[in-house]
Amino acid sequence: MRSEELPTHVLFMRKKRFDAYQARELLRTGPGEKGLPVHLEGEEKLLGEKLMQKEAFNIVASEKISLERSVKDVRDHRCKDIIYPKNLPSASVIIIYHNEAWTPLLRTVHSVINRSPPEYLHEVILLDDFSDRPELGDKLRTYVEKTWPDGIVKMVRAQQRSGLIRARIEGAKAATGDVIVFLDSHCEAGTQWLEPILAHIQENRKTVVCPIIDAINDNTLEYSSVGGYNVGGFSWSMHFTWRDVPEREKVHRKYTDPISSPTMAGGLLALDRKFFWEIGAYDDGMDVWGGENLEISFRTWMCGGRLEFLPCSRVGHIFRSSHPYTFPGGKDTHGLNSARVAEVWMDDYKRLFYMHRHDLKNKDFGDISARVDLRKKLQCKSFKWYLDNVYPEKFVLDEGVQAYGIVKAVDSSLCLDTLSGNDKMEYDLGVYYYQRGTSTNQLFSLTQTHELRRENLCLDSSGDDGSVARMTLCFKKTPGMKWKHDVDQGTLIQEKSGKCLDRADLSSGDIVKVKPCNGGSSQKWMFESVSL
Repeated sequence: MRSEELPTHVLFMRKKRFDAYQARELLRTGPGEKGLPVHLEGEEKLLGEKLMQKEAFNIVASEKISLERSVKDVRDHRCKDIIYPKNLPSASVIIIYHNEAWTPLLRTVHSVINRSPPEYLHEVILLDDFSDRPELGDKLRTYVEKTWPDGIVKMVRAQQRSGLIRARIEGAKAATGDVIVFLDSHCEAGTQWLEPILAHIQENRKTVVCPIIDAINDNTLEYSSVGGYNVGGFSWSMHFTWRDVPEREKVHRKYTDPISSPTMAGGLLALDRKFFWEIGAYDDGMDVWGGENLEISFRTWMCGGRLEFLPCSRVGHIFRSSHPYTFPGGKDTHGLNSARVAEVWMDDYKRLFYMHRHDLKNKDFGDISARVDLRKKLQCKSFKWYLDNVYPEKFVLDEGVQAYGIVKAVDSSLCLDTLSGNDKMEYDLGVYYYQRGTSTNQLFSLTQTHELRRENLCLDSSGDDGSVARMTLCFKKTPGMKWKHDVDQGTLIQEKSGKCLDRADLSSGDIVKVKPCNGGSSQKWMFESVSL
């Protein structure tokens, strides 16, 4: 049922509530209003810090903020000039939660209802994935029924813990709007966030869209714009990454245009409800959480759809440093789910995933036959097509390179090593004991353009004297990123300075240096290819 088909008195009630909030939003005062930070002092500060260990955000600060707080309109001024069609699809907003704290959960719901035109917001579905916090039982149901007696919020409770992925499938089954919108349970919708989503899906029903995700500080609850915008990528270990919009996208688009993205973060997305089922929903063989965002990203592109970010739709999200909930059985759900993605969608490129997760090669990730059949049924394209046409900037470490593998010191048991700096944007390069086949920290490529590279990071030098060997973002393209490997001599020579990579007097775990070439054994390196 579309919202305009609702009984007249129900739609009137919803419009009256929406208009009333709009009229008073800019006049609101109090802690955290307009998205401002809440700073605690004294005992409150200590309590907030203590509870952050459990909740992974500052629940004390959150409880001082109204559930209906205002946030700044952080959209670019060009977005505010867009006039959207009047006849847009209806939306079912699906919020999955498991033991979510009271205030962020309800602030999510209030923000969606308060900032979504009632003629388009068909329903908000709260799907409880078997929470055991007492306040999320009868207290929450009573609050919902009292606050929204028109039934716009529908509550569904799982009878056992199913995990985010399967819970989203159940949420989609309960939805009846034209478009389904998945939101995390600790978000705040921004001004006019919904209209761009619905308008773009109306233009192309095979498009999966994501709002720009603004940051809500986990300590102060400050709502802040991310400024510009990025698109999604991925690492070969199958983790989502943010990356700059490529130049090929920038040259032909206006600021307000949708941005094509190879992948999405996964917490906030929208798509035509029927298309969701046509393209295979989510992989119900996945457990709890992890990998589902890359799976639906690859599948969308390879099977005839598009994935795009919308600069004029903004939703804030509390970025937590840890998960406040448990993973049943302590399983590595992200790793096992990612293995399913690799086996079904990545063709021969799955070798690169297993190179980073060799521990999963013989693990049981469940039956994938239904997903393999789905790919055949949908006549999906190859993963090479995806790399060539959707993500041509993705670096493939063993294709078109001079060498790849472990960079081993001659006459030593030491190898170049990231020293576990992999998740950082920059880090100093070091050496560690030779660990053939057991550590991806020691894998590097020497590209045809003379870069010593891992994923998006290339070797450069830093420090006052340029002596520190440092991995930094390749797109900076500094002169110090060019290296020549003299195979006969074994030296890695920085073309800019003419100096050599040196491990003199270093122990395992130390940082390598860039020093004048001297022909000594401490400057000799060899690439040892590895089986992928």
